Amino acid sequence: MRRLHNTVKNFAWGSTDAIPAILGTAPDGTPCAELWLGAHPLSPSRLDNGQFDQQSSTHRSAQQGSSSSVDVKTNSTTVGPNLIEYLAGDPAGLLGHDSVQVFGPRLPFLLKVLSAQKALSIQVHPNPEQAALGFAREESEGPDLDSPTRNYKDPSAKPELIYALTEFHALTGFRSRKAMRSTFERLLSLSLSPTSLDFLGDVLSALKSVTEAKAFARAVELVLGDSRSAGFVDEVAGQDLAELPDGHISRSGTAVDPAETFQELVADYPSDPGVLVALMLNRVHLQPGEALAMESGVLHAYLGGTGIEVMASSDNVLRGGLTNKHIDIPELGKVAKFTSAKPRMVEPDRDGILLGATEDFALQSLRCPRLTQIERRGASIALCTSGSITLTSLGSTVTLTRGQSVFIAANEPTVTADGHGDLFVATTGLDNSLPFA
Repeated sequence: MRRLHNTVKNFAWGSTDAIPAILGTAPDGTPCAELWLGAHPLSPSRLDNGQFDQQSSTHRSAQQGSSSSVDVKTNSTTVGPNLIEYLAGDPAGLLGHDSVQVFGPRLPFLLKVLSAQKALSIQVHPNPEQAALGFAREESEGPDLDSPTRNYKDPSAKPELIYALTEFHALTGFRSRKAMRSTFERLLSLSLSPTSLDFLGDVLSALKSVTEAKAFARAVELVLGDSRSAGFVDEVAGQDLAELPDGHISRSGTAVDPAETFQELVADYPSDPGVLVALMLNRVHLQPGEALAMESGVLHAYLGGTGIEVMASSDNVLRGGLTNKHIDIPELGKVAKFTSAKPRMVEPDRDGILLGATEDFALQSLRCPRLTQIERRGASIALCTSGSITLTSLGSTVTLTRGQSVFIAANEPTVTADGHGDLFVATTGLDNSLPFA
């Protein structure tokens, strides 16, 4: 078990206080959007080098039949190699043979704390085949890997799962066609210019296409690509739209009236056509402890709140609004699933394990564990978000307080957690147990 030093990402949409509160630091007004824990090339975690000799000594003692306890201080200024470099030294031992067989010599998941003060971009992620083909194509044709117009940064898919620490709002997947049409028909009652009325008529016509898939694809393409869209958003934003009661078809698939979603988003993203895409999507209101999974091809956006996010270790994002970053409408059209679908809520099993749609990751949530065995299906990363949790394996003990984390190698013997607080453990989603687990 090796303590980690992790990176905070200061994206503009982040909140200023939630992640500092978990880390036990004073907020300074800087938006702290994400805390990254893992081996992603953009911001790999680093090992606490002050721990290395102590832990090695502990394991040597254990092998000789004795036992000792190591509780390493976290104020060490000695930062060792990053996790990518460390894993390269013994991929099979540190990651696990099965993990290397399936994912190669890399950590397949990325763990984050995410805290949003305002909405992230509407986005979709490719499946494995799309990612591999898209990456190969852009590698051969350009643009450069660090270009803002690059769609594919790596050859991997990026399914995700978000576990709410606070109330959390998200958009995920298309609502029913009837609900969408009802929502846009409500806008006919507003005072709109002839140009905007024509645009709205075209959107409604697109939604009447023969098949659902064509209807959704044409509506999204029209909203994102038509020059009239921004002006239409501004005109609607300047008017009041009466709220409709629960049970109205326009509110189907959304936790709040779509008019409320529109006003919330347009306040932060004026003139952005993505506000109209948001009206097409399901809106979910998660309570603390609830979790939502996002599969490849599902349009989604996080609107606000703080949560634990685990995902495949990839940076492939195709955006569909609520952003000033690159939007590639044709590529978005190839990747997105233009079908209506209910949000994919995820329930933990009896061990607190939450699984996504793929084998890239699993997340174990433990509250006040009492000598509870940590579920590991390869390498793992454990993060304490509150209280104090002690992790113990054969001859080695590490105590974590809020904001502290460790990497647990696949070849570490059985690890148990004990304490008063909250612990989250990310590992692979492979359907097997380690020899020591």
